[in-house]
Amino acid sequence: MKIIVFALILGIAGAMAFFAFRGECPDGQVFASEQACLAAGQLPPALCRQGFAEAQRAAREDQAPFATQDECLRQFPRCQPHGAVASGFVPVPRGACIAASGKGRPVYQRIGSGSEPRGS
Repeated sequence: MKIIVFALILGIAGAMAFFAFRGECPDGQVFASEQACLAAGQLPPALCRQGFAEAQRAAREDQAPFATQDECLRQFPRCQPHGAVASGFVPVPRGACIAASGKGRPVYQRIGSGSEPRGS
């Protein structure tokens, strides 16, 4: 019985370590802007454009919106109107994770995680 409990604890610790050290963009690299992606020269310009377009669309439309801008600003430094819901707000991503396949997804920064103050 002790071995089973020990194996379970070890398995959970291993899973936590895997996700903790995996990083925010395991299949690509995070860029703050399309210009930064182009300037880095690591990806072809078409992939930078495609990835950022996909990330921006996902940031505006692919998530449940906050009812008010104030609710959104309690958790994120900057917010914008939702792309499909008239009275909803979503966080503005701090960058995009661009993979070598050209897939892009938004990367967010929550308040309290070392982010800049709202007034900046």
